[in-house]
Amino acid sequence: MSSRPPEHTEAVFLFSGDTLAREMRYPEFEAILDGFVPVPEYAGTTAKAVYATIDGQLNLSALVFFVIDFDERGMADPRWNLPVEQLLQQASRGPDLGAGPIRLVCFSQCPVGWLQNQLWDPQMEPGRNSFVLMRKAVRRNRLGLVVQEPEESDVSGAREPEPDRLSTQRLKRELHEHYSQEMRDRMARMLKEQRLRIATLSSEQARKVDALQHEHQQRLQAYRDKVRQLQEQKSELSRKLDTLKENFDAQVQKIEGMREYFGHKLRAAHQDENLQLQALQENYEMELEARVQSATSELEERLEMREMELFYRHQQESNLKEEIARLRQENQKLMGQGGGQLLDRLDQAGISFVAFHPGVGQLTVPVSQMSAYLDDPDAFAANTAGVGTELYKRWLKHSRRPECGAQDEEGKPCGHPLPQVARPADFHPGESDRCSQHQMVVNQRLAQ
Repeated sequence: MSSRPPEHTEAVFLFSGDTLAREMRYPEFEAILDGFVPVPEYAGTTAKAVYATIDGQLNLSALVFFVIDFDERGMADPRWNLPVEQLLQQASRGPDLGAGPIRLVCFSQCPVGWLQNQLWDPQMEPGRNSFVLMRKAVRRNRLGLVVQEPEESDVSGAREPEPDRLSTQRLKRELHEHYSQEMRDRMARMLKEQRLRIATLSSEQARKVDALQHEHQQRLQAYRDKVRQLQEQKSELSRKLDTLKENFDAQVQKIEGMREYFGHKLRAAHQDENLQLQALQENYEMELEARVQSATSELEERLEMREMELFYRHQQESNLKEEIARLRQENQKLMGQGGGQLLDRLDQAGISFVAFHPGVGQLTVPVSQMSAYLDDPDAFAANTAGVGTELYKRWLKHSRRPECGAQDEEGKPCGHPLPQVARPADFHPGESDRCSQHQMVVNQRLAQ
């Protein structure tokens, strides 16, 4: 890396999830890229890594958040060739990690658009902050970096001016300019950090929305296939039912033919002998009744089974159609949420969303939390103040009218003026909104 100062050291950090798993100097990472050293713990995965430059005082000065693929043996993808040097030359400023704002390249802050898919965004939540993890790792100096002592300016020949020779007004002006510039620089760094955090959260939210839409489309297609399959089964059952009805009609016609045959036989035997006629008639009726009952019961049983199957198929089809309608509504709702893009554009234009709430003051509402704020502003303000929503509302009532809210035996409010509690966290119901007399009554009841 020819663009870095000679006193800077190159290093690479490998992450496992949001945890820093491994740190190495850049020559060791080059050996992994050249296929000499495998990394078994990342076999068959895509690893998140960070290229970093470290100065002589163990301060991070430049970071590139990139991803790299490993095969089943843990060997790095030989096609990986991210131009880290060119990216850092065009990099924007990031947070201050001890030696001024760093040069930062990540998914949300990529100077070359077609390389964005090879980058990732750092985690900036408390307890899992990627910048803090790397800064602590560099301070531990497990890489064995040589620490250079900071240069000290030679002030031995300089003489401080005597206090009585300095102008008081000039000293005040210089101090004011110095601290004003320091506050402006600090505010600028904080704004850059917040913009980076908002950009990473927006990217993460966009990826989640895309994943949800993809999953929704897959589920919708699966339900459509299921409905088509049920419709085919329904058609098959209808064809079988028609076949059974045809067989039933054929059996009925056959029975009618048998009845006519035995009737003719009975009429012929009637002329020969009455006893033989009676026997034939009984046999005929018994056989006919048995066959009719057997055929009828069998066909009725089959019809009942087919009708039950058709009933359950209709019920399943209705349930699936209702589920498809619900999924379409959810899809329309997701598509309707595209209004969040306007908020993102306003945020990228530097327009902040500021709201004022008693006890909290002016608070900036992030774009990612705008929906939660609009749903319940008091709950959002209570969460910012670090108290519960019910406690915050009781404090608001006390803040607007600081007086004793206790009632006497006749049910009339006391109304004794009370000192106003400035912060919601310092407000204690039953104590802060009661005068000293009613506080004693409450304490006596609790003691009993």
